[in-house]
Amino acid sequence: MFTESFRVRYADLGPDAYVRPTAILEYLQEIATDHSGEVGYDLYRMRSEYMGWAILCWDVRLGRPIRWAEKLTARTWPYSFSGAIGKRRLELWSENEELLVQADSWWALIDLRTHQTRNIPPEMKEAFRTDGEAPFHLRRPRGKASEQLGEYPVREMDFDTNGHVNNIRFAEMAFSALPPAEPGKISEFMVEYKRQGMRGDRIMPARSLEEGGAYVELANPEGLVFVKLQVLQETQS
Repeated sequence: MFTESFRVRYADLGPDAYVRPTAILEYLQEIATDHSGEVGYDLYRMRSEYMGWAILCWDVRLGRPIRWAEKLTARTWPYSFSGAIGKRRLELWSENEELLVQADSWWALIDLRTHQTRNIPPEMKEAFRTDGEAPFHLRRPRGKASEQLGEYPVREMDFDTNGHVNNIRFAEMAFSALPPAEPGKISEFMVEYKRQGMRGDRIMPARSLEEGGAYVELANPEGLVFVKLQVLQETQS
């Protein structure tokens, strides 16, 4: 298990003064990256060996809202490697040992020259060492978008070191297609990445809003989907 502690920054907050869902994804992405560096596969080694991790899907389950300046402890460990796919658990805990976020995530190792998947080398598996099992049955976004919205231009700042639109930027585009949720109402969100976003792509959001949740798709004008997002909210009984 890899563990890291940090404080919530003002920049992580949404208009409601609680941590944004996309900032939670940033925390999770950061600790996964830091863990990779800790076991010898930092950004520079990965680039020198033409390797990069691409996220396939997140299933994130939330406790109470996270406040500004809270001290959080992040914990993560991989629980499965198979072919090109690595599966990783992630958790965020409060200073008082409250489990605030629990997540499952599936990643693919890609060749940065071809942007195709490649098998995880045995020495990388040995460096990470798997432990345990999935925290829960991972769920993927399910729904059908009924309302077409505008268009998001792909900006240079959207790209990461793997040469494609970063998964957090895609998530921000998807969440921005939704109306604001009340603090503490979101209980779970699922993100699935279907296609890499590259230079020249046009991204068209569409959504459907229902009692208890919402669904968003980001697609190109031809209807090929980049990202799916489903948000589940607590409903009053």
